[in-house]
Amino acid sequence: MAIGTVRAFVIDVNDLDVGERFWSAITGQECLFSGWGGQFSRIGRRGQNSILLQLVPEKKTSLKNRAHIDITVENIDQAIEEVISLGGSLVRPKGIHAPDDPQLEWAVMADPFGNEFCVIRDL
Repeated sequence: MAIGTVRAFVIDVNDLDVGERFWSAITGQECLFSGWGGQFSRIGRRGQNSILLQLVPEKKTSLKNRAHIDITVENIDQAIEEVISLGGSLVRPKGIHAPDDPQLEWAVMADPFGNEFCVIRDL
């Protein structure tokens, strides 16, 4: 028996408007509420792979993220270009992950605040 269910994936951001535009474009989900309490915005419906953006004053440190989102894409190169055009960045160039079947092509990206996520294509 589960203790609970996934409510949202929470991402710290330094600007809610930028975070809303970026994560809405990446996931194709709409922003359902913006700036609640001056601190939170939700992308997508709660409990349905939603993202809760939390406004924080501090910048991300250079330590590795402890959690991240994997985004399935059809074309890695196109996804990298689109993420960069939205204000994100490439952290680790695309590569092949082949220890099991199916093989994956993936790249590590970051949102405008340095939060890392992966774009992944099944080969």
